[in-house]
Amino acid sequence: MNTAGVGEIRDKHLRVMDFLEQRGWDGLLIGRKDNFAWFTCGGTNEVIVPSETGFGLLLITREGIRLIAQVMDGQRIIDEELRGLEVQYEPLYWYGPSREQKAAELIRGLRVLSDVPVEGAQYEARAIQNLHYPLTDAEIARLRLLGAATDRIIRRVADEVEPGAKEADVAGMFLGEYGRAGIQCDVLLVGSDERNSRYRHPNPSEKTVGRYLLLHPAVRKWGLHANVTRLVHFGPVPEDLRRRHEAACRVAAAAVTLCTPGRAFQEILAVQKQLYAQSGFAEEWKYHFQGGTTGYIVADPTLALDPEAEVVPNQAYDWFITITGVKVEELSINTGDRQEVCSMAGNWPAASYEYNGKSVELPQILVR
Repeated sequence: MNTAGVGEIRDKHLRVMDFLEQRGWDGLLIGRKDNFAWFTCGGTNEVIVPSETGFGLLLITREGIRLIAQVMDGQRIIDEELRGLEVQYEPLYWYGPSREQKAAELIRGLRVLSDVPVEGAQYEARAIQNLHYPLTDAEIARLRLLGAATDRIIRRVADEVEPGAKEADVAGMFLGEYGRAGIQCDVLLVGSDERNSRYRHPNPSEKTVGRYLLLHPAVRKWGLHANVTRLVHFGPVPEDLRRRHEAACRVAAAAVTLCTPGRAFQEILAVQKQLYAQSGFAEEWKYHFQGGTTGYIVADPTLALDPEAEVVPNQAYDWFITITGVKVEELSINTGDRQEVCSMAGNWPAASYEYNGKSVELPQILVR
């Protein structure tokens, strides 16, 4: 349910209106769940969890806001996600026109941008995604709460797991913990022992945990994401594993501290490559996305390949740094000249890493 005030959503409406005016468009059509959550400050049009598109379309124009949805979904969205706003409802029935067909009818003769394919609209997902930033102060506060919650939950699970448990059982522990907290998992990886060296994305299996465990929940609440990876070792950590983890932490620290407004994402990638090479792992950057922005989207690692993409104020990041066998990944934000790792909330052993005169706290391997 959307818990934001009406004023916060109206501010988003003004941001959309300014964007349309600058671009010379008449309207914006939103159907993706992440963009719907952004505009409604945490609301949801979700029914089918794995789908990127929700069950209600918003048509936003200078004349107002229209909701296009079937009657089985529309009233709930109005009552719980758009309450307090003046919204014109376009109710549909399952045996009649689809949401996209109704939207095409309503925008006929207008110049409209859309994040879903609709006849007569121009599909331009990246431009709409860019509207998410800068995050508002309220959104940054929510990210801090979410980061702290996931830090607590990962530690509880890590303390409860014992060698001999199945990876799938560990995943079930996460789902229970997050479910009770009203938090959804968009990605859930649990890998143990040799699987962490063989696979960058170890989906939970029936394998039993031996000595080494990777935990990665990518979670969502209020439409916002916290994607975190933590490592647990039962008994002393082998020196090679510790060396790899230290190298990954140095790369991650550079990525976090370099997120200052105006800096090119390509420049951050170039520094990452240099640090991999200096640590003796020159090729490792090739084997996994290096990270990028997060927030209402799970993550956008493609910005490192865009020569025009730059850091903006009040932005959130998911830097996922992997060296075979280890991974460092936390939720970080920049608020202008300040960077913080807001998923490090005091529940996990940490160490300070410095780059370019700035330092950040990053997780260590938890030894049990």
